[in-house]
Amino acid sequence: MKKAKYVALALSLLLVTGVLAGCGDKNTGEGGQTVLKIGTDPTYPPFEFTNDKNELIGFDIDLANALGEKLGMEVEFVPTAFDGIFTGMNSGAYDVIMAAVSMTPKRLETMLFSKPYLANGQVILNRKEDAVLSSLEDLKDLNVGVQLGTTADTATAKYSEEVGFEVTKYDEIIQTFSAMKAGHVDAIAVDYAVAIEYVANEPESYQISPVMLTNEPIAVAIKKDNTVLQEKINAALLELKEEGKLKELSEKWMGGDYTSNIDEELNVVE
Repeated sequence: MKKAKYVALALSLLLVTGVLAGCGDKNTGEGGQTVLKIGTDPTYPPFEFTNDKNELIGFDIDLANALGEKLGMEVEFVPTAFDGIFTGMNSGAYDVIMAAVSMTPKRLETMLFSKPYLANGQVILNRKEDAVLSSLEDLKDLNVGVQLGTTADTATAKYSEEVGFEVTKYDEIIQTFSAMKAGHVDAIAVDYAVAIEYVANEPESYQISPVMLTNEPIAVAIKKDNTVLQEKINAALLELKEEGKLKELSEKWMGGDYTSNIDEELNVVE
C-alpha cells in the first residue's frame, strides 16, 4: 500500500507539472519569448508622446501594440532619449526600437531593420509669416534647429557647410519649435510626418518647404543578428498592411496614408 501511495503521488506530481508547463506556454510568442521590449523616445509626436494623463500614445505606440497581438507577445516600452537609443538596444536593454527610426546605410551596418512601414524624409519647416523656403540656398545665413542625434542633425551638418547656415541642436523636437516661436531659430529640419503634425495643429504658425533633404523610410530597428525576430516582425507587418491597419493608423495620427506607397530607395546624408 505504501508503495502504491508513492507511485500515485509521483503520478500526481507529474500531472501537475505538465499542467503548469502548459499554462506557461499559453499566449507566448514563437520561440518562447513572451515579452517584446521596445525602446522609444516619448517626446516625438505624432509617433510617440505622453498625453495629459501621462499615458504613452502615438502612431508607433498603436503599431507596437498591434504587432504584439500578432506575435502573441506582451509589449513593454522602455522610454529612452533618442541620442542614446541605439546604444541601449546594443547593450540589451530592449529587443527593438520603434521611435520614428529612419533607415540609413550606416545604421544598416550595425543593426537589422524590418521592412519599412512609413514613407519619410527630412523636410524644412519655417514660420508662416516668413517667405517660403523654396531651395536649400534660401537657408543661407539662417539658423536651423534640429533634434540631436537624428538624421536631420546629420543632414544639416553637411548642408550648413555647403550653403552657409547655422545649426542649433536640441535634446527634444518640441524644443526646436519653442525656439522658433521665440525667434531663436529661423527654420527646423524634421521628419515629414512630424512637420505635418505641427502644421495641422497650428496652420497659422508653420509652413512646410517643398525642399526634401532626404528620403529615408521608417522601420523597426532590431538588434543585429536577431534574424528570427526580424522575420516574425516582417510577417506581422505584412498582415497588418493587408488588413488595412497600417493605413488606418496613418490616417488617424497623420491625416493621410503614408504606408501604401513607400519609396525604399534610400537617399540619405551620412
